[in-house]
Amino acid sequence: MKVYLDLVFFINFMFDLLLLLTVGIECKIFPKKRYLILGALLGSLSTFLLFLPLNNFSLFLFKILVSIGMIFIAFKITSKNLFLTLIKSLYGNSIILGGLIYFLNNQFSYKQKGFIFIHDGTSLNLIIILISSPIIFYLYHKSMIRERKKRQLLYDVSIKYKNKSLNILGYLDTGNNIKDPYKKRGVIIVNPKVLSIKMEDAILVPFKTVEGKGLLRCIEVDEVKIDNNLLGNKYLLGISPKEINIEGASCILPCNIEEEL
Repeated sequence: MKVYLDLVFFINFMFDLLLLLTVGIECKIFPKKRYLILGALLGSLSTFLLFLPLNNFSLFLFKILVSIGMIFIAFKITSKNLFLTLIKSLYGNSIILGGLIYFLNNQFSYKQKGFIFIHDGTSLNLIIILISSPIIFYLYHKSMIRERKKRQLLYDVSIKYKNKSLNILGYLDTGNNIKDPYKKRGVIIVNPKVLSIKMEDAILVPFKTVEGKGLLRCIEVDEVKIDNNLLGNKYLLGISPKEINIEGASCILPCNIEEEL
């Protein structure tokens, strides 16, 4: 039997690249494409281990080490939980893709020797790559653009009030037009867990949403910094009636802050 190593290498490289792209889309992490390519190259190089005299257990250990290396090369690991999420996504999608190939292999009567499918016609692996590659690349590109737009609205927020300091991640919401009716100051809305205001110390600011109307409990601030840009004390700090969790942010910035930034 003839085995074309260049074709086997190319097929495995493309599958590994598609897997890493799928992991990025699923976990909403979008590294630069060159890191994904390097990770896929490491994964495809492990193909040549199949031609070495290794037992199944040694081969299994090598594949685990290679998959871990792919994750560390392709993605920036910042925590243990992130690593576990990425590795679970990689293996989960590998199982789905492997199951799809196995199903098609049985349906179209492809012969299988080890990890290689054989047929007189065009390789099944190559057909799947040609069909799925443009779809996954398109989804990755669209998701990356959408995620970057969201991240452009995230800011590091530092607030000083009543001899206290608050450092949180803020989300710029163009729909946050809430202003106090007295001095027309914008309101920075934070999670109720972040701030506690006594009713007697609060400035009540009316607001209206699609769910109804209400009053926000707010206090004056001494200083606001957005990404180290000092904006002074012309804003109020208010407690959100609901938990805020927008792209990891725990506060919502008013729309007029964008003009100052």
